Amino acid sequence: MKKIFNFTSLLALCMALMLPALTSCDNDDFDTQQYKGGVNLNVWGPRPVARGGELRFLGSGMDQITSITLPGSGDVTDIKVISSEEIRITVPQNAEPGFVVLHHAKGEIKSITELTFTEPISLDEMSPMTVKPGQTLALKGDYLNLIEEVIFAEDVVVAQEDFISQSRYEITLVVPAEAQTGEVIISDGAEPLPNWIYSEEELTIVLPSVEKVVDLSGAKPGETVTFTVKDIDLVTKVEMPNGDEVEFAVNDDKLSFVLPANVTNGSVCMIPASGVKVAIATIGVAVPEEVVAEPAADVWAGDVIKFKGVNMELVTEVTFPNVADAVKPETQSATELTVKVPEGTQSGNVVLHTASGAAVEVAIATIKPDAIAYNPSPAALAAEVKVSGKNLQNVASITFGGATTVEVKNPTATEFAVIVPATLSAGSNTVTLTLTNGETVEAPALELTAPECAYATELPAEDAEINAGETFSVVIANADKLTGVQVNGASVQYILNGDRLIIQVPESAGKSSTFTLVSSNGTITYNIAVIPATHVENVIFSEIRDLGQWAGEDAGGAFRLYKNSFDGVPAGAKLVFHIAPYSETQIQINDANWGQMEMLEPALTATTAEFVLTADILNRILTTNDGWSETAMVIQGKGTVINKVHVEWENSLETVIWNAGWICTGWGGNQDLAWGGYDWSTVKPGQILRLYTTPTVPDGEWWCLSLRHGDAWANLPDPIPSQYDNPASPLEVVLTANVIDDLVANGGLVITGSDYQLDKITIE
Repeated sequence: MKKIFNFTSLLALCMALMLPALTSCDNDDFDTQQYKGGVNLNVWGPRPVARGGELRFLGSGMDQITSITLPGSGDVTDIKVISSEEIRITVPQNAEPGFVVLHHAKGEIKSITELTFTEPISLDEMSPMTVKPGQTLALKGDYLNLIEEVIFAEDVVVAQEDFISQSRYEITLVVPAEAQTGEVIISDGAEPLPNWIYSEEELTIVLPSVEKVVDLSGAKPGETVTFTVKDIDLVTKVEMPNGDEVEFAVNDDKLSFVLPANVTNGSVCMIPASGVKVAIATIGVAVPEEVVAEPAADVWAGDVIKFKGVNMELVTEVTFPNVADAVKPETQSATELTVKVPEGTQSGNVVLHTASGAAVEVAIATIKPDAIAYNPSPAALAAEVKVSGKNLQNVASITFGGATTVEVKNPTATEFAVIVPATLSAGSNTVTLTLTNGETVEAPALELTAPECAYATELPAEDAEINAGETFSVVIANADKLTGVQVNGASVQYILNGDRLIIQVPESAGKSSTFTLVSSNGTITYNIAVIPATHVENVIFSEIRDLGQWAGEDAGGAFRLYKNSFDGVPAGAKLVFHIAPYSETQIQINDANWGQMEMLEPALTATTAEFVLTADILNRILTTNDGWSETAMVIQGKGTVINKVHVEWENSLETVIWNAGWICTGWGGNQDLAWGGYDWSTVKPGQILRLYTTPTVPDGEWWCLSLRHGDAWANLPDPIPSQYDNPASPLEVVLTANVIDDLVANGGLVITGSDYQLDKITIE
C-alpha cells in the first residue's frame, strides 16, 4: 500500500523546555521573564522533536519572526502564526541536531541548547481509507506504542484507553460517530506541548447518501415523502430549509417524513452524529397560482371577496392594504376562498399568506365617489352647499382650499350637505373628499362667494384659550348687518368696535360650544372650544361681625344668612367663614329656629372655617321656618371676627342622561337610550360617556358590561371593545366620530352584559 507519511516518533517534553533556551545577538543572556514585550522567547519545543512534527515557539513579538534557521535545513520561512505570543513550524525531514536561530527585523535570537530528535515514529498506513462510523480503523507504522490519542477532523478525540489494541506497529480503534472526513493526527499527549503527527492523506468518513437529490417542487404541506438512503443507520435527524427538525421514520433503507405546515423553499438535509449536512431534496413549495379576485373593484368594508385560483387551500390568512391585522378565510377549498373586507381597507394589494411564509399579491380597488356636482354653484361662504354624485356614502369629511375641513354627517350614496366655512376665501377653492378608510378623492373645484350677512373673517387661533366667564374676539365682515350674538343658542352681551367683535362667554359654557352671529338677513354659527368654569364662589355675607363672648345680633355679634343665598347651591358645597381669631374660638351654626347643626372650633392661626352643606343640611335650612323671616341660618359664637362668608362648589361638566336604575342578568338589554331615547346626533367627538355600575356578584368574581347599537344589537366599531370585563365604576368611554356616526345610523345605544346594576349614565 502507498506509504502515507513517515515521521520520527514523539517523546515527552523534557525539562529542558523550561530552561534558558536561546540567546539574542542583542543580549548575551537569554531573558526568561514571561512575555515582557518586544521580541523575546520564553520557551520552545518539544525537544526532542520528531522530523515532520511541529516545533512551537512561545514568547512575545513572535509574529515579528521572519525566518527560523534549522541545522541541515537552512531557513524555514513557512511559519504558522498562532498569535503574537506563539508561532509554529514543521520540522523538515533533512533537519539535523544543532542550534536554532530566530530572525526578525532588528536582529536574531540563537538557542543555547541544541535541537534533538526522537525515535523514528512512522504512520505508514490507514486501513481502510474509507470507513464508516462504528467500524474498526487500523493505523500501522512504527513506535505507535508511544501514542496516547488519535484525533480525527474537527477535534474528535479517541483516547488511548479506548483503543481496541495498541502495539509498536499498529493501533486499532472504533471510528467515533462524530468523526468527519479529514486528516488524522496521532499525539504523544506530552504536556505542555505534545507532538502532533498528521497523516499525509485524508481519511474518508462514510456519510448517509441518496442516489440523486430529489426535486420536490410543487410539494404541499402535509404530504409524506419517502427516500431510499444508503447507510441509513447513520441518520440522526432531518432538517427542513428553515432549520426546523421533523420526525422521520426508517423502514429498511427507506426514510419517510411529512412536510410540515411551515415548510419553505430550499434544501432538505439528513444529518448524522458528525453534524455534516447531506442534502436529500430541494423544495419549491407550492403556492397559490393564477389568483383572481371577484370583485376586484368597487369593494368596501363588509363586502365579501372571492379569490379563485390553484392551491387555494394553502392560504392561512389574508391581509388587506392599510389594515394591520390579518383575517381568516370564511370559506375555503382547493380552488377558491372567500373573505370579508375589514374596516379601513384601502386600494392596493391584498396579500394571501401560506404557512410556509409564501405571499401572493392580488390588486383590489375600493369604491370611490364619482360624477360630483354642487348646488348651488357658486356657493356662498357660511351657507349650505349640497354635494351630489355617486358612491358618496363613505365620505367622512370635505376639505376646502387644501386647509379647512368640515365633517360630513349622514351622507347617502347620492348626496350630502355641509355648511361652507365662513373663513374661506371667495373665489375658486379646491375640494378634497376624505373617505372613512382614510383615502382621499379630488373633487371638482368649487367657486365661493362672500355671504351678505355678518360673518367671521378671522377666528381665534386653534391654541387660543377661551375661558367661560370671560371674553374673546373675532374679526367680522358686514358688521352693519349684525343684530345679536348667541352662545349655545342663548343671547349674550357683545361689543362691536369697527370690524372687531368682542363676545362675552357665559359661565355655563362647556368644552364644545357654538357662537352664532345673528344678522338682519341671516345667521352663521361657528364651533369654539371653551375652557369651562368649573369652580363657583359666591359671597353671601360681607359685614364685619365680632362674635365676642356669644354677643347678640344687636351687639354686632350673631348674624343671619338667608334662604335666597342658597338657591341653586348643590349638595356637597362648602360654606366658608373668613375669620380672625383672637382667643378660644367657637362658631355655632343653627337653623332658623336656633337648632344647632354644627359647632366649628378653628385654631387661633386659622383664617377660614368650613362647613359642608350636605343634602340633609340644605333641606333643613331651606324648609325650616321661624314664622316671620326668610332666615336659613343663625350664626353665633365667641373669640373671632368674621368679615365675610362665601359658598363654593365645583360645577360638574357631566350631564345625566339616564338614572332609572336597572339590573342586568344573563345578557339582558337596556334600550332606554336606543330607538329615539336619546339624540346621539347632538354628541360631539371627544365627549365622554360615563356608566356608573354596581356588580351583583361577590368581590373578585367575573361580570361584564357590553355596549352595542340598536340594530341587531351588533358591536360598536373600534375603539369600543366587544365587552368590558369587571370594569371600574364609572366606566369612561371616549366617543369618537365613527362611534357617534354608528349610533346615529344604527338605532342608538343598547347596554347589555351580565351580573351588574346600572345606576346612572352621564355625558361630558
